Amino acid sequence: MDREDIRPWYFLHIPKTAGTTFRVLLENRFHMDDICPAYEFFQVGQYNDEQLRHFRLFRGHMGYNLVNYLPEKPRVMVMLRDPMERAVSHFEYIRRDPGHPKHRIIHERNMGLKEYLLDPVLSAEVTNAQVRPLAHLADRQTLGELMKGSRSQDEFARAWRHRDGVLPPEDELLDLALRRLEAMDFVGVAEDLERGMELAAWLLEAPAPEQLQSLNINPGRTRLDSLPQDTLALLEQATVLDRRLYDRGRALFEQRYRRMRDEKAAGHGSSPCAMIPVAVEDRLVVDFLQPLCGSGWHQRELVPGKGILRWTGPGTSSHLDIALPVGLEFRMDLVLADWLDDGLLRELRIRVDDSPLPVEVVQQHGETRLRAVLPASSREKRRIGLVLPRTGVKEDGHAAIDHSHARRLGIALYRLEFSLL
Repeated sequence: MDREDIRPWYFLHIPKTAGTTFRVLLENRFHMDDICPAYEFFQVGQYNDEQLRHFRLFRGHMGYNLVNYLPEKPRVMVMLRDPMERAVSHFEYIRRDPGHPKHRIIHERNMGLKEYLLDPVLSAEVTNAQVRPLAHLADRQTLGELMKGSRSQDEFARAWRHRDGVLPPEDELLDLALRRLEAMDFVGVAEDLERGMELAAWLLEAPAPEQLQSLNINPGRTRLDSLPQDTLALLEQATVLDRRLYDRGRALFEQRYRRMRDEKAAGHGSSPCAMIPVAVEDRLVVDFLQPLCGSGWHQRELVPGKGILRWTGPGTSSHLDIALPVGLEFRMDLVLADWLDDGLLRELRIRVDDSPLPVEVVQQHGETRLRAVLPASSREKRRIGLVLPRTGVKEDGHAAIDHSHARRLGIALYRLEFSLL
């Protein structure tokens, strides 16, 4: 990849391919203002070309339609998954989610996976569902017309499906999808997510994540080896094109991962990451609008009227790397948004560059803060570490996001403030 390429990135999210995990890790690498909020294609219509050119990251269930629509061709990223595993996972997601439009039908008809696959209308959603998003043909003018004539994503999707020429003939689907796959800047596979994130971070010129959080995982998902042979045969039939795409995707991933390792061995690599404080009155402030330089944090969450927060977790150790002026002593306040329980606040520890700091819980301006004195240092980048006695599942906090069915949390922060002593 051209290291000077400044085009935006687009994560083409195919459902049930570890995309939620990948998306959150990807978003951590960007300032929040640089991420397009739209996740479904119809939502893109609210932005003009000037606004679209401002964003540095797009992500969503928009297939190749977004590439065809944007005023500037993005660098495209995609995650693939074993097609039969993905199809089973998608069916079980529909069966679990009351908000899915096919959920009611499946339950009213008491359909299992076999019955679902035998229904040509219902099963269209899982039939070669990784090839089709890569084969969208509608041009910018057509997509604009469809958006203008729709009032919602559902209306847009229906109009798009009934428009001629939005997909190639069946016998040309795979060839087009394979050509586009070859041209993508990143191809990952769900079964090798850790190495995939290492490669993605390399392309983004960012440090690789130190730990992965598997999100949107169904812990009780059905194993392929538990399915009867007739159901497996139906799955194979529904995913025959996806298998060829997936096999080529795996090969591309391995080739590009080896190339990255060779470049790293030759001494090429990304610069160390550090969050840069912003001056606010007499303080330096670090908030979570910034790209995340650290580990052990959940994704950003917006609390209306309050701002952006992040929870620590799922483990008990979290840290941030922050660039601070050298040779100066600071009072450091961690402004809390929420916490698992009061006992955890009393027991947590703060470490700076592996040295423990005394910490107190204080109330100021109606906010709860963890306060410590940060000694002067000759090092510009300081590692602020939080060590908690435990994490747990919180039912009544600000967080409304639960992508893992049992999201383990510690404390939630709005920001860090540094005041010169």
